[in-house]
Amino acid sequence: MNLRVVTSILPVATFYLLTRVAEPWLAILGGFAVSTAVFYVNRKDRLIGALTVFGFVVVAASAAVGIIWDSEKAYLASGPIMDFLFVPLMLGSVAIGRPLVGGIARELFPALAGAIPPRAAVFVWLTVAWALWNLVHGIVRVYMLQELSTGEYIIWSRLAFWPFGAALMGSSAWFVYRASKRHRPADAPGSSVEWAREPAAGEVP
Repeated sequence: MNLRVVTSILPVATFYLLTRVAEPWLAILGGFAVSTAVFYVNRKDRLIGALTVFGFVVVAASAAVGIIWDSEKAYLASGPIMDFLFVPLMLGSVAIGRPLVGGIARELFPALAGAIPPRAAVFVWLTVAWALWNLVHGIVRVYMLQELSTGEYIIWSRLAFWPFGAALMGSSAWFVYRASKRHRPADAPGSSVEWAREPAAGEVP
C-alpha cells in the first residue's frame, strides 16, 4: 500500500479514537497534530506538496473553528470543503492546458507518465472525471455529516466511498499505463509507435 494512503488515514483515526475518551477540543487538537506530521512528510514533492499545503490550510482553519465552537463536525467539515474546492481547481487546470491529474501522475509514476505529453487527452478527461467525483463526494459527505453522528460519519463516509474511490484510482492508473505505451519511443523494445513530443513554438498541437 502507498505510504501516502496510510499516512492520510492517521489523522482521522487519531481523531476518532480520541473522541471516544476525550473532550471534542482535545480530539480535534490530536487529529490536527497528526495532520501536521503528515503534512511534513508529504510536503516534498513539487505539485503534490503544494496540494498538501492547500489541504493543510483547510484542515487548520476547520480545526480552529472546531476548537472555538467546541464542534467535532466543524472539524470534519474540512473533508467536503476540500472536495468542493478541488472541483474548480481541477477544471481550471484543464482550462489552462495543464490538467492536474497529469502533474500528479508525473510525480507518482515518472517512468510512465513522463512519456505522455502534459496536455494529452487522457489527462484531460481523467481530471474532469476526478472533478465530478469530488463534487459528488462532497455533496454526499455534507448530507452524511448532517444526518449521522460523528462516529458514524467517520466510519460510513469511508466505507461507502472506498470501493468507488479505489476503482477510480485503479482505472486512472491503468489508463495512464495504456497511454504511456502509445507514447513510448519508436526504438523502445516492443514499441512501434512514434515518440510523442511537445509541440514546437507556433505549432498547432
